[in-house]
Amino acid sequence: MAQIKVVHPRHAQFSQRLNAVRVGQNLLDVHDLRKELYDMFDILLGREESPISSPYLAMAEVATAYYTRAQEIDALIHRGEQEGTILRGSELYRFRTGELRSFIEAAKRCAELGSRRLTQEQLLFQQREVT
Repeated sequence: MAQIKVVHPRHAQFSQRLNAVRVGQNLLDVHDLRKELYDMFDILLGREESPISSPYLAMAEVATAYYTRAQEIDALIHRGEQEGTILRGSELYRFRTGELRSFIEAAKRCAELGSRRLTQEQLLFQQREVT
């Protein structure tokens, strides 16, 4: 008799949401943003457990969600700069041009790595089907 694998609701491929990874909302004060950013860094660097459980999708899904959140923060700070509520040289401005910029680049690289892992797994799967 064949075994049936029970799918855990944290598996990304079975999510009922467009993106199964929860991220922050809105533009918080710089201290809260910094904490959010470093919490995301810890997950991307493997210091903390991933918020989703999938051996193949985790890196791509999580990194893409975090990259998108970082881009949202960047856009919100830009909007504040254009509206005159965030001034050049302010703490949020320095956060955007420093730590946030570095995180955006790191998250982008992790999303690309996750995509390459998915491609590699797909190729291995296809090879196993042929043989």
